[in-house]
Amino acid sequence: MRDESCPWLKELKDALDKQTGINSAVVLAETYGVDGDRMLKLPEVVHALCTDYSKIRLGVFDINSVNGKTMNNSYPWRLSEAETWFKDCTLVHILPYINPQSYRDIQEFWDKWVVSCQYAGLFARGSHQDLWKLKPHFSIDCVIIGMNKRPQWGKEQVTCMKVALMDNDGAFIEVGDVASGIDHQLRHYLYDEVPPKYRQWEYDTWVQITPFLIVEVEAMETFRCQKPVYTLVDTNILKQVATKDAVSLRHPRLIRFRADKHATMEDIGYNIHMTVGL
Repeated sequence: MRDESCPWLKELKDALDKQTGINSAVVLAETYGVDGDRMLKLPEVVHALCTDYSKIRLGVFDINSVNGKTMNNSYPWRLSEAETWFKDCTLVHILPYINPQSYRDIQEFWDKWVVSCQYAGLFARGSHQDLWKLKPHFSIDCVIIGMNKRPQWGKEQVTCMKVALMDNDGAFIEVGDVASGIDHQLRHYLYDEVPPKYRQWEYDTWVQITPFLIVEVEAMETFRCQKPVYTLVDTNILKQVATKDAVSLRHPRLIRFRADKHATMEDIGYNIHMTVGL
């Protein structure tokens, strides 16, 4: 992005231009969106980038170098120094930070910014300046309703599966496509679980069949969008009958199979289980 088309980048450049002795600087930062004190979720950020720049912010979390020289000062010092650079900015700021002395300090910081203000997570620095990004997650049980026929179907492998939850009418609301967590051995197992007559169907991407496997899926968060709704048209085949405004999983990952669960409202009910990610 060019700074003239992104007001937050222009503000950052103008702030650095005012600093005596700084000709160039490399800072680590993330663009994100806010609505009041609440951090916007990814689809909302994308919408704001297209329609409303007033909701976009640039959060700085480190100074990498100044005038081509790596900054070797302590991490708290670098953050406090950057705060003086951007103290008059409205779109650019230093992300909230602490130097925790106990687990309780971290928990209180997490509760304030991640839980209450819905920030995406925390950056953490180790003693050797290692950088981690910690994000919240949750898990739900859902049913597999489809297997991806690309790109490894011809090699008898399933690389991605479509999962759903059940609504109050017994229909299935699609909530995401899960590819993460499917190792090489599991790819073949999932292919073997598809009845032979369905393997031959010439679907471009998905083969959809009767729900038969329940899985636990972990995700970072949910976001609202239009999702397909399916019902059984005979004892074997699922057919899309509608779409509805629902929630979808962000970054879903397969955790395990749940042989003790079944395709029932109690085990995979949409209204019961999807509230955990809202």
